[in-house]
Amino acid sequence: MTISGAVFGPCLGGRLLAEGNGDWGFTAFALAGVSSMVFIGIAALRSARRPESRGTQQQLATAG
Repeated sequence: MTISGAVFGPCLGGRLLAEGNGDWGFTAFALAGVSSMVFIGIAALRSARRPESRGTQQQLATAG
């Protein structure tokens, strides 16, 4: 079973408020945002370093 962010976010916020830890709400969501930003940055760097495969373009150019 997969829980999406649209379900998990309000559930986490509600639990923090119910337990009297409402001041931790911003911290929890900020950590989720920062970790997402880091992983997106890593993915962007990895895809930028990957060389393009020109073999298919050369094959198409010589076949025609």
